Amino acid sequence: MKMLSMKDIANLSGVSLKTVSRVLNNSDNVKDSTRQKVMKIVEEHGYQKNIIAKSLKERKTNTIIVLIDRHKGDYWGIWHTIMLNTIMKKGKKLGYKVIISPSSAMNSLKEDTDGFPLITSGLADGAIIFDNVRKDVRIAFLNKHNIPYVVVGRNVDNNQSKWVDLDNKSAGYVGGEYLIERDYHSICFLLGEEEYIVNQERAKGFKEAALKYNIKDVNTVYGINTMKKAYEVVNKQLNENKKYRAYYVSGDERALGVYRAILEKGYKIPDDIAVLGIDNIPICDYLYPSLSSINQPVNEFCEHILNMLIKQINGEEILTSNKIVLPYELIIREST
Repeated sequence: MKMLSMKDIANLSGVSLKTVSRVLNNSDNVKDSTRQKVMKIVEEHGYQKNIIAKSLKERKTNTIIVLIDRHKGDYWGIWHTIMLNTIMKKGKKLGYKVIISPSSAMNSLKEDTDGFPLITSGLADGAIIFDNVRKDVRIAFLNKHNIPYVVVGRNVDNNQSKWVDLDNKSAGYVGGEYLIERDYHSICFLLGEEEYIVNQERAKGFKEAALKYNIKDVNTVYGINTMKKAYEVVNKQLNENKKYRAYYVSGDERALGVYRAILEKGYKIPDDIAVLGIDNIPICDYLYPSLSSINQPVNEFCEHILNMLIKQINGEEILTSNKIVLPYELIIREST
């Protein structure tokens, strides 16, 4: 089937090309009867706007690329999914399409599946970067090509970058302090890969809390990206008779693995071993016992990210800070 042009639609509906343009752009300056006539032709023939031609003309596609690190093949967790879902919903309300692209913070320009070709060819207006690391090649690329972007996380390498982040160092500290003040003086902190700045900040805060209260029996374990890895690490520790009084878990879903390892050995939560998470995702309320967790304000996160990015895309001045640090809230449930 031949793809219709706007001129074809005008001929078939018996109106001018200008009228067709007004209808397709939702102009109010069109009679309802005329609009219905044009839209009938559009629907019958499946007309779609030529996005490439439109972008070349307007230099804007209303498309955003979200670059998420591959996490060494494990990809993202539930918190990432919630964030993505919220960004897509809020972006749609603002008139933006959102495309998710896998990437690698260390070598993404060598990968074929990334969204960089879309950005550099003008088929996307800007980018949102998750899971940044020091000397992140994605950030360097976007800076080099003067492409608008916002980092979800603290960017310590480039003072000009725009970023939105939880106060992760403080969250790490407060979580550790809370457990210590509850008389859990033997704590293991489970985190994702060490290269991610978010994990470095959380570990730094946790260690400062242990140092302040002179708690010696603490351990920080990196590389815990999945429930399975969390289960394997805790199961091994318990098999080797290393029983921590509490586990602090960066990423609530990984606490499922911790729960299973603890319960398999016949221990009770929190009577024998307490568990505290970070993210406060919906499963926290449905675990048994329910999981205490540090809340990340997803709606605020996404609103700040999109507002900051769209202002850059439109060439508007960002009146607030280029660096936004969001507060957290410790949600106490049954697991501690």
